[in-house]
Amino acid sequence: MNESRFLVTGFFIVKNRMNTIKELIEVGSTRLAQCGSVSPRLDAEVLLASVLNCARITFYSDPQKAVSFEDAEEYRSRIDRRALLEPVAYITGEKEFMGLVFHVSPDVLIPRPDTESLVEAILERVIPQIKQDTGKPRVLDLCTGSGAIGLSLKFFDPSAVVTLTDISGRALKVAAENARNLGFSNITMVESDLFKGLSKTEPFDLIVSNPPYIPDGIIPTLQRDIVDYEPMLALSGGVTGYDLYERIAGETGPYLRKGGAIVLEVGNAQEVRVAELLEAQGFGAITMVPDLTGAVRGVVAWKE
Repeated sequence: MNESRFLVTGFFIVKNRMNTIKELIEVGSTRLAQCGSVSPRLDAEVLLASVLNCARITFYSDPQKAVSFEDAEEYRSRIDRRALLEPVAYITGEKEFMGLVFHVSPDVLIPRPDTESLVEAILERVIPQIKQDTGKPRVLDLCTGSGAIGLSLKFFDPSAVVTLTDISGRALKVAAENARNLGFSNITMVESDLFKGLSKTEPFDLIVSNPPYIPDGIIPTLQRDIVDYEPMLALSGGVTGYDLYERIAGETGPYLRKGGAIVLEVGNAQEVRVAELLEAQGFGAITMVPDLTGAVRGVVAWKE
């Protein structure tokens, strides 16, 4: 058979017959491997699944299934974007976190699997202790971004009364969309520089935050898909990486009830300094939260 093909930025598509799933994944993963993706086949499968609106597992049960030319073209377009190292989550517009699907955009940091360890620890260790004093824990998620942490806590503990805050109004719009998608109509959203837009009259039972914590000098050394695409506002922790931690530790007092907890995600080797900052403000019973690799991912402290 004499098949005509056309080439667009290195991606071949058979033009006068429909391509199969297997063909598209192979050509897509090859292209991405050449462009520096660390997980080219996974990326190719996720992008094709997003185009076809199906689960990746179906690719293995029917790899010879034909894909329409229109869908193949859309897939090629998404492969082109990923070849420029745009994050897959921004291309598909979604990211799974805690088994839930969250809408993401370049206005928010992409939720990381490591942060799931923090949420799980809160659900298993922190909220049960708080609920000994109150049946409906008041939860504040500072620097919420997509809302992944606060909304996940609400999903797995519907009794939680959740407030999400962010300095970025655009980020809050993403969080609001995620709240609607999860069926929540009673989430409070506040555009605020940390606590500035909040009232001190009703202290929270739990304050949780994944603040920007990367030292400015480290940011240029990160992967290009982070540096070139994710919001700098959500990455930069100042010269030392502790700018937001210092502010949160110093400003939390009036907004957290006695006996309440603060949980902060931390970066590599930051846990000791963050614990010191909290201890200096009178917090006690400080413990660390490891992620699946055993590295410390969070710090838990209680207001005494």
